[in-house]
Amino acid sequence: MKKAACLMLVVAVLLTGCTSTSPDLPPDDDPSLPTVEKLGFSGGNIGAGGLMGGDGQGWVYYRSEMAGWHLYKARLDGTEKTKISDDYPSLINVLGGWVYYVNYQDQFSLYRVRTDGTDRQKLVDGYCGNLFVAESGMYFDLRDASNSPQVYKANLDGSGMELLVPDMSIAYYRDGVVYSHNTARLCSYDLETGTLRNLIEGYVHSVCVNQDCIYYWLADADTYCRADLDGGNVEVLARGGDYYSFSGHTLYFQGYGGSNNDYVCLYGLDTGTGEVTPWLSLSDQYFGDQGELLGVTLVQLREGTVELPESLFGPDGSFMGYSESADYTYVIEDRAFTRGNLRSNLLQTGRVSCWILLDGASGTAWD
Repeated sequence: MKKAACLMLVVAVLLTGCTSTSPDLPPDDDPSLPTVEKLGFSGGNIGAGGLMGGDGQGWVYYRSEMAGWHLYKARLDGTEKTKISDDYPSLINVLGGWVYYVNYQDQFSLYRVRTDGTDRQKLVDGYCGNLFVAESGMYFDLRDASNSPQVYKANLDGSGMELLVPDMSIAYYRDGVVYSHNTARLCSYDLETGTLRNLIEGYVHSVCVNQDCIYYWLADADTYCRADLDGGNVEVLARGGDYYSFSGHTLYFQGYGGSNNDYVCLYGLDTGTGEVTPWLSLSDQYFGDQGELLGVTLVQLREGTVELPESLFGPDGSFMGYSESADYTYVIEDRAFTRGNLRSNLLQTGRVSCWILLDGASGTAWD
C-alpha cells in the first residue's frame, strides 16, 4: 500500500465580496468604448495561448480537443462544427474574413486562411509567437538566429516586415501602441513617434490593455495588478491565483473551492465592484481511465490520509488516477470557455480532455 501527497495552491483575493450564485454571462470588450481600429483578438485570449478566438458574429474559431488539435469553427452553442484546416493552430486571430494563426506543424510559422477554409497562405516563415492582428497590420514575435524574440510589424498579407523592438516579446497591442516585455520590464512602443518607454519593472505576463489601464500578472511578486497607461498608480487586484486572464471588466483566474481547497474552481473578479463569482466548480473525486470513481478525493491524496492499492500506481510510483481540471478562461462574445478534463466527457466520448463551457456550476463539455 502507498500514500501520496501533493501541494495545493491557496488563493487570496484582495478585493472581497464573494458570492455563490451563478454568474451572468461575461462581457467581452465593450464595443461602445473608443478604439482606433478593429482587432482580431479580444481581452486576454492571446495571452492565454490563443487557442480560441471569435469573429464577433456568433462563430468561434478554435483548436479542437476532440478532433486532433486541428483548426475548427462552431457556433457559440457548439453547433455547426466545421473543420477549417488540418493545421495545429495557436494565437488565433479573426479579422476581415480571415483566420490568422501560428502553425505548430510548420515550426510556428505564421499563416492565414479564409473563414470558409479556402485560400490558406503562409505569411511569415520562422518561429513566430504572441500574434496580435489589427486593421493596421500584424504585430508578433519572430525568433532570430540566436533564438531571441524580436518584435515585428507586417502587413496583413505578410509583406512589409519591420523590426519594432529588438530583444523583447510583444505582450499586447492597442490603439497604435505595442506593449513589449522581457524578464526585467514591460515597455510601450508608440508607432507614431517611435518612442520606447519603460512602464513597469519586473517579469510581467498575462497582459491586457483597455482604454484606461494596463492589467498584468507580476510574476516576481505573484500578484495580478492594474496600472495607468503610463505605468503609474499600481493597484494589486489579486494574489495567489493561477491562469489569469482579463476581459471586459472581469479578471478570471484558477483557484480552489471548499473549506480545505477541496476542488478546482475558476473565478471571475469584477474589477469595478470587487465581487468574486465562481464560474466553474469541478469534482473533488479521482477517477480511472474508464471514468470509474476510485474512492479517493483530492484532499485525501494530498494529505496522505487514505491507503491506496499498488494497482493505482505506475512503475515509476506515480498515481494513475485522473482528476477534473481547468486552466485559462477564454471569453468569446457572451460566453466563457476553458480547456480541461471532465469525467462526464470521458464517459460520453472516451476522451477526458475537452473544451468546457463555463456555466456557474460543474461545466458543460463543448468540444
